Amino acid sequence: MEGQPKILSKWVLPLVAAGVLGLASAPSAHGVATLSISDGLGHTLNLSSSSSGITYTGTLGNFSLNITSGVATSDALLPGLNFSVTGTGILTISLSNTSFGALAGSISSQISGQTSGITAFATFADAGNRLFGTTTLLSKGGPFTAGAFSGNASALPVPGPCSLTEKIVIVQSVFGTTSFGTTVKDPVVVVAPVGPAVTVPDAGATALLLGLALLGIGLARRKLIAL
Repeated sequence: MEGQPKILSKWVLPLVAAGVLGLASAPSAHGVATLSISDGLGHTLNLSSSSSGITYTGTLGNFSLNITSGVATSDALLPGLNFSVTGTGILTISLSNTSFGALAGSISSQISGQTSGITAFATFADAGNRLFGTTTLLSKGGPFTAGAFSGNASALPVPGPCSLTEKIVIVQSVFGTTSFGTTVKDPVVVVAPVGPAVTVPDAGATALLLGLALLGIGLARRKLIAL
């Protein structure tokens, strides 16, 4: 039970600081796509994309991970991510890259998979061009509960340069497995000239992810008390 307060300080509070989503941009000279994973209990894993993408099989805290990604090509803004995790607890997964320019169309985010717990996702942009910046909410989906799930979301673009981040939160109060695949794209479209930059309101994404974390904490505590 001693580990649960750490989740509040190390996992929930950073989410409270993450605010409103905005839109990112088409690459001119991107940084390196980086994947960051945390269980909120002091265990973190950071992986950078290479010319062949990201590959990892191993453990993080109470979780076993199997991760692969491609590389961002064509209209993809971030590498397509394939992720499988088995264990108990709360896992936060963030994939980010920097230096996106202005986009011609809308950002399209998609996730599909299967979970034995609860899963939610959101996509963020940051006009400060910071890796893992979450100042502007672009889109969100979930929470998805036990079983197969699929979600699609889109958002209007904002001027670059900016960073783009997708965040997935998994809550598994009992031992189980969640697997999913994601894409973040800028589909090729023909659009009229764009007016002033548009800021998309938070629309409850921060509250959703915070509530998801608190729900997982409550379930985990009840499980521990029952033991």
